[in-house]
Amino acid sequence: MFSKACEYAIKASIYIARQSLQKRRVNVKEVSQSVDAPVAFTAKILQVLCREDIMQSVRGQQGGFVFDEIKVSQSISAEIVKS
Repeated sequence: MFSKACEYAIKASIYIARQSLQKRRVNVKEVSQSVDAPVAFTAKILQVLCREDIMQSVRGQQGGFVFDEIKVSQSISAEIVKS
């Protein structure tokens, strides 16, 4: 059984990975809506994933979250270790 944070990390990673395949960056509000999680909680989870070099966050008007490579398994392990 995964924690809520881990569950949201998995869902967010999958959503961001799909968008990355289409060369789209997504903001935290869009990700939180897609995984049905509070924005602040989603932001905290995404911050951990970026700190662990699982995904990237790009600042600015054309910014957002993006994967260089699909690393969903790493996002799961990062949230499990953190929990």
